[in-house]
Amino acid sequence: MEKEGKMTLPDGSGYVGELVNGIPHGKGKFTYPDGGSVEGDFVNGLLNGKGKQIISGVGTYEGDIVNNEFHGKGKMTWADDGTIYEGDFFKMNIHGKGKMTYPDGRVYIGDFVEMKRQGKGKMTYPDGKVEEGNWKDGNFIG
Repeated sequence: MEKEGKMTLPDGSGYVGELVNGIPHGKGKFTYPDGGSVEGDFVNGLLNGKGKQIISGVGTYEGDIVNNEFHGKGKMTWADDGTIYEGDFFKMNIHGKGKMTYPDGRVYIGDFVEMKRQGKGKMTYPDGKVEEGNWKDGNFIG
């Protein structure tokens, strides 16, 4: 039976939202003692579908989530410097095609492998300089 409910876990985390047999199932939101939170669509206790996660001291993710992992299309904004990534995620990693906007004004559009610029891509600098071609381990190789 579905119902709106609340629960508090021993670590101080809290959940507000739809429950089925005491398990998050449907729309809901977890909040954590460190100020982080996760909200979206839960299936049998796991976040699946569109969601938003605030990771205390790290940043905010909004997008596709599969079994509690960033997976599919999403946007990550880092709290420390404001770097923004929009694009593909694979099992919690930046992996695939995307766009990274850095606080100094640089913009990279292209391929990523496990959070590094890798493959074909284009970096545009604030002064107009452009590096376009192949990237390996985050570095332009021509």
